[in-house]
Amino acid sequence: MNHPNNSSRNNGGLFKRSCSFIAVSAVLAVASQSANAACTYTVDNQWGSGFVASITVKNDTAATVNGWSVNWQYANNRITNGWNANFSGSNPYTATNLSWNGSIAPGQSVSFGFQGNTNSGTVERPSVSGSLCGTVPATSSSRSSVAVTSSSRSSVAPSSTPSSSSIPATSSSRSSAPATSSSASSFSVPANNFAQNGGVESGLTNWGTTAGTVTRSTADKHSGSASALITGRTAAWNGLTFNAGSLTNGNQYQVNVWVKLAAGAPDSVITLTGKRVDDSDTSTYNEYTRVATVTATANEWRLLEGYYTQSGTTAFQNFIIEATDTTVSYYADDFAIGGQVVQVPSSSSRSSSSAAATKKFIGNITTSGAVRSDFANYWNQITGENEGKWGSVEGTRDVYNWAPVDRIYAYARQHNIPVKAHTFVWGAQSPSWINNLSATETAAEIEEWIRDYCTRYPDTAMIDVVNEAVAGHQPAAYAQKAFGNNWIQRVFQLARQYCPNSILILNDYNNIRWQHNEFIALAKPLAQGGYIDAVGLQSHELKGMTGAAVQTAIDNIWNQLGVPIYISEYDIGDTNDQVQLQNFQAHFPVFWNHPGCAS
Repeated sequence: MNHPNNSSRNNGGLFKRSCSFIAVSAVLAVASQSANAACTYTVDNQWGSGFVASITVKNDTAATVNGWSVNWQYANNRITNGWNANFSGSNPYTATNLSWNGSIAPGQSVSFGFQGNTNSGTVERPSVSGSLCGTVPATSSSRSSVAVTSSSRSSVAPSSTPSSSSIPATSSSRSSAPATSSSASSFSVPANNFAQNGGVESGLTNWGTTAGTVTRSTADKHSGSASALITGRTAAWNGLTFNAGSLTNGNQYQVNVWVKLAAGAPDSVITLTGKRVDDSDTSTYNEYTRVATVTATANEWRLLEGYYTQSGTTAFQNFIIEATDTTVSYYADDFAIGGQVVQVPSSSSRSSSSAAATKKFIGNITTSGAVRSDFANYWNQITGENEGKWGSVEGTRDVYNWAPVDRIYAYARQHNIPVKAHTFVWGAQSPSWINNLSATETAAEIEEWIRDYCTRYPDTAMIDVVNEAVAGHQPAAYAQKAFGNNWIQRVFQLARQYCPNSILILNDYNNIRWQHNEFIALAKPLAQGGYIDAVGLQSHELKGMTGAAVQTAIDNIWNQLGVPIYISEYDIGDTNDQVQLQNFQAHFPVFWNHPGCAS
């Protein structure tokens, strides 16, 4: 089924020569068609009494569509939660665009998804109506969805630069459905833009090249004080790269970047491409998805703007900005990306199907101050065990030891996995000198510590901002001295100020089993006040606890607080491997399948 020539590059990366087994299953799509657009309902997955489906709205007109709305209705099925759209109604349902996906360029499409229950019926495939969908009765068609299984398939870690075997000969050889971009005077940055250093104001953090030389240039810029400039190109695939962090499979992202050719360069086509980590098949280039194309000039800044949907079997690696002219130099600035990274169902949904777990990660800590060499074979998130604690970084006042933390972030960026910082403020492993300062000095030092960390690591995905604050655990007395009884709120405000794009977590000790109600009492006003984004449930002492008891405790915390849950510090204190295994088998399915557990 796989061919070494270019004709195999349009298969979406699903056909793998190295696989020992390929299973093909049919996925039915129902399309409502008109001369103006096509609205397609697709069942992406189904199991027992549940399903996951998506609707795609395509603009077949010659003009950009601004704002869309679609409707559909079931006989028995009902929706439990959804993503990438605003949902209303309780059957019939209506979905409308979000702020970042309301504009659909000619020939482009927007997709959103949802999870539902069959309610003892079959999985339905209703027709979709709306102003873009036309009124022609729905017709059914089928498409193939290919599941690949191979016990012999090796794990391929991403690399910072492609090997020669994974680089297309030319950009035109990649499968693509690009948007055509222009100067776009009506453009606005996505409201939920999570690109870090897209404006090239903090050095070259998150910027790089596939080949050629990248520099931070102040000679020209779209805004701010600088832009990224690539020179020394010798081939079309030599391009600027931008690391946007982890993207969630199935979610669509709005992606924008401004480009301009270097002075004196002839007009050239510039492309924006989404790149997944290379898989084991070196004969196809299905890891590349074209996002947008524009004819760039040296006279003005032009906008590359399009949509990228993360899919496939490997993680997202980066975006690549390339030119078809093999030697032209060019600038890029104000990279922006909007969309949902981690999709956690709302608190009104209580489905515990495994489908809710498909967007989660499994992380681990460093070992003895180092990242083990095979870490990426097993884990796709990393937390420093001791390296990131304040006492480790600033043991001497105003003298930072960033080297161990730098190694963690370098590894995470290379392998495109998120980092959780642990921890900003804690009553233990804080620098001893903090206890000798006045309240005013202490407050200033806490703010300085948080500011300096966030400045150095702006791409931190998650932060245990306050650790073990329940009375009787290890609350930070120095922080209370500095800020008074509202010290927790103030610390979270500082974290929000300096790390605005990070998920801010209140982490505490064994709140699944002990001090359960005390933790809820502490966390509830913080959640209701919007200070915290999530809670961390340390899980050191769950040995012998049944899965049902763990489920009940997590349910109660989620129902009471209404914020995502991160299972943290999970271990089973027993030297007998079988005892550990039995506990893992009881607990882990609860963690993984619970709709409130982000990861």
